[in-house]
Amino acid sequence: MRPTPSVPTPPVPAAPASAAPAPVVVTSTSSDAADRSGWAARHFDAWYDELVAGQSAGRPDPACWQRAELRAELERGSAEERVHWLLAHRDGRAVGAAEVRLTLLDNLHVAAVELAVGPEHRRRGVGTRLLGAALDVAAAAGRTSVRTAVEHPVQADPARWPGLLAARRWGFERGRSEARRQLQLPVPAGRLEALEAGARPHAEGYRLRAWAGPVPEQDLDAVAALAARMSTDAPSGDLRVEPEAWDAARVRENEAARAAQGRRQWLAVAAAPSGELVGYTMLVQSAHEPERLLQWDTLVVREHRGHRLGTLLKVACLRAAVADAPQARRVTTWNAVSNAPMIAVNEALGFRWDETVEELEADVADVRAALAR
Repeated sequence: MRPTPSVPTPPVPAAPASAAPAPVVVTSTSSDAADRSGWAARHFDAWYDELVAGQSAGRPDPACWQRAELRAELERGSAEERVHWLLAHRDGRAVGAAEVRLTLLDNLHVAAVELAVGPEHRRRGVGTRLLGAALDVAAAAGRTSVRTAVEHPVQADPARWPGLLAARRWGFERGRSEARRQLQLPVPAGRLEALEAGARPHAEGYRLRAWAGPVPEQDLDAVAALAARMSTDAPSGDLRVEPEAWDAARVRENEAARAAQGRRQWLAVAAAPSGELVGYTMLVQSAHEPERLLQWDTLVVREHRGHRLGTLLKVACLRAAVADAPQARRVTTWNAVSNAPMIAVNEALGFRWDETVEELEADVADVRAALAR
């Protein structure tokens, strides 16, 4: 990361001293499809507005999910996770939003919680009330760990960033740091060719393929196996991560969910001399934010590292996506800060670090105790 001057966290207004604030009331969805539909009709737009207000504060480019994408997720539901949406009200006005994600196929001890409170509503008990309601959802599902993430620009002082201050106060400790990097498009002429030429001699015997759209039927099981390896081969820091359960049906479910959200995908895979798939990467573009490509999973299994396959995969996938999506102006990706080999690949491509993501985890019981204090 290049050194940059520290900037202050955006000021947070203090609560008025003249009168005690009205209590915060939280409404939430349940697992019932009809309830989700009714909740969406009444509350979704206010929930989304509060989510984006909280996520965007102090961040020039927050890379939020688009409104239509999250509405599609709420209305469609999922076979692999249950999501609860929570909206905080005070005096009839929306003041904060949260979501609780409960995986259904693996990692059944974890509830992933996102809290969003805009600057004008902070330090008034909104986040605490939302977190308490989220913990109730987690406990009702039998989850013992709660996980959250806080994102901030690299030039911001972490010791003063509101989300991190709140998370530490609530008892979140264990975690993993990720760096978000962005690549401006188009890539300068010759850079991809030079990287490919430098990597090819190290990958003799390996073959690469790239395509747009769903995974071909003959590759489904192999791609599912690679997706499962992401949970064991990628750095997890101090998070308690169990191996994920992937099969062909889960790959297809993810593809169907992305299609419902208006997203399309490109994949590149690397095959060993034996023909076995040993690496892959994915780029995704939303119809609701066509100027951004999202670089999602990139993996080379441990047994086949050292052949510059990460570079070759990213070059192949980027070429395929840019050829199909000329309106794209940047690529956004995330990597664990400890993943030095992948960071080197990204920086050689031209990605530059602009945000840090602190993934934090705690026992539900410990967070409850912190809230009680």
